[in-house]
Amino acid sequence: MKYKVSLLPESRKKQINARNTIAKIKAVSFSILAVLLAFAVVVVLVTLYANNKLKEVKELDQECITEIEKLSSYRDIHAALQQRVELFEKIQVNEPLLYQFIYDWSKIDHPGVSVQTIDCVNWKTDRLCTITGTCDSRSQYLDYEEALKKIEGVTSVSCVNYQSNVGAGEGALATFTVSISVSGGVAVVETTTPATTEATTAAQ
Repeated sequence: MKYKVSLLPESRKKQINARNTIAKIKAVSFSILAVLLAFAVVVVLVTLYANNKLKEVKELDQECITEIEKLSSYRDIHAALQQRVELFEKIQVNEPLLYQFIYDWSKIDHPGVSVQTIDCVNWKTDRLCTITGTCDSRSQYLDYEEALKKIEGVTSVSCVNYQSNVGAGEGALATFTVSISVSGGVAVVETTTPATTEATTAAQ
């Protein structure tokens, strides 16, 4: 068995031991600092990565918000256009066309009857047409009235005025005024308030 015997003074031994202890502490401290530094670097890198991803998400979120706002405005425009289309279709369906009525009226065979005026000024609101003219006899007027009733869409034909033998002598003619009412037609299609609804109902 071998033994190591130091011949150094006790004070010198203490200095060496103290130096070795400090060296060990420094080594441990450096190790701890290296670990902390590596951890700090990892934290910084992770933070930068997270911030970068967060920025990308915020940008994407802003793009989505912008697109949603655009789509919302397009939806409002589409709704407004759809309302106009529906209104147009209702008017087209419900309102009899004046030119069609005039065309059907022009095809009537009315011997002995001469039309002087035809008034359809309030067609859109009243769907009324007033005709004035002359005829040779009462029977000719009645035949003309029956022919008017056969026009498609006509709901009523009423004699407003009839005067026979206007003037004197041979060839005196009878004058008449007849009012024609046609179905369909709506003055106001869309209503928003009770007052407007009542006014529309009254107009119809």
